[in-house]
Amino acid sequence: MRSNRIAGYYAVDAVPGFLGRASDLTRTHLPELTGLRGVAILIVVIGHLLQRVERFYGREALNVIETSLLGILATPFSGCRLLFCITGFTLILYIQKEAKNHSKIDDFNLLKNRLTRLWPPYFIVLFATFTMISITGYRPAGSYQFYGAPESLFLSFVTSALYVHDLAFDSFPRLFPPGWFLEVHFQFLIIGPVLWRWYRRASERNGRVLTSLLFLTTTVLVAILAETYGSRGIRYSLLAFLPYFAVGALMAEFTASSRGRAVDLAPAMKWPVGSLGVLALILLGTPCGPIWWQLPAQLAAIAAIMLACLTGQSGFRRAMSNRALARIGTASFSIYLVHLQILQITMPIVIDHYRHLPFLALVLLCAIVGLALVLTLSLGFYWLVERPCVALSLGSKRWPGKTTRFS
Repeated sequence: MRSNRIAGYYAVDAVPGFLGRASDLTRTHLPELTGLRGVAILIVVIGHLLQRVERFYGREALNVIETSLLGILATPFSGCRLLFCITGFTLILYIQKEAKNHSKIDDFNLLKNRLTRLWPPYFIVLFATFTMISITGYRPAGSYQFYGAPESLFLSFVTSALYVHDLAFDSFPRLFPPGWFLEVHFQFLIIGPVLWRWYRRASERNGRVLTSLLFLTTTVLVAILAETYGSRGIRYSLLAFLPYFAVGALMAEFTASSRGRAVDLAPAMKWPVGSLGVLALILLGTPCGPIWWQLPAQLAAIAAIMLACLTGQSGFRRAMSNRALARIGTASFSIYLVHLQILQITMPIVIDHYRHLPFLALVLLCAIVGLALVLTLSLGFYWLVERPCVALSLGSKRWPGKTTRFS
């Protein structure tokens, strides 16, 4: 029976996001939000790709315009910020739905289900990378984070698997530098439900508008203090990124309320608002000014994207429900897990063979080759590794194709 359920999960229509269609906020799985997740992961992948082009081509060989262009567009952190917002949105949507069905939310069960789904693929990537490096002695060129603390690669492996590497050593995980994102995500899964219960109790006493402003302002101030005065580990912890989760959480409540429907943008406005929000988020991805204004500007850009994507009907919302984007978004975790290794190996080869091309032509070639390899191999990883883990996280109580879930 278990094998039948897992086999059924491999059907394309078992995952609503793979089909791509607009839905409503009564569900915990929104295809348009999955498409937005696809946009976010593409920003991450392209950002890391351009960073490797710069490193392997040689910064000293670039002119001022080329250096500036890469600096503006190579912003993988922008995609991570948007992913944090989406996580805050979906978590609160899930909690609200569960609160209607049950008198008490089981935080431990929520955390267990998420770890069942997310931890095994992450551990497989860590273990495979650790084993390959230990056996071959391979040392990645141009990967600055690999040579950070701790000196012991095994200790780095263990603390990475426990989601505490950054806090323990003030450094990115050596085997998988993007693992800092997963550590922050894990911290939010523990703290987020607790903070939201406080918010709901406070909003009952003081009103939602006042409480929302207080909640968001507090998280922004904490993030500014963490970024300004915190250690390296604190600057890459939940304290520094909590405002992005908070915006997603507040948007989940706002868009589902009568207030959200009352301020719904005109359909013709959603394309410029949504697309300009994405562009602004990318442009704000690198430090370009004091954090006290750059952080609120990033939050405003993200709020504009979410508002254009999730309120009313529009071409922007339908575009986010596009099948191709939805499928990329569905596999976004797998893409996140394997894209950097693929780019780290393939980009030096492409650059060495085609260095004679004009720089912009070389960048375009790297983008085509890199994206094709990343999407192809990571989608294979999704079907073979991540998808069975999702089936196991659902357990024997549900058929995968007949339920919505927090994702």
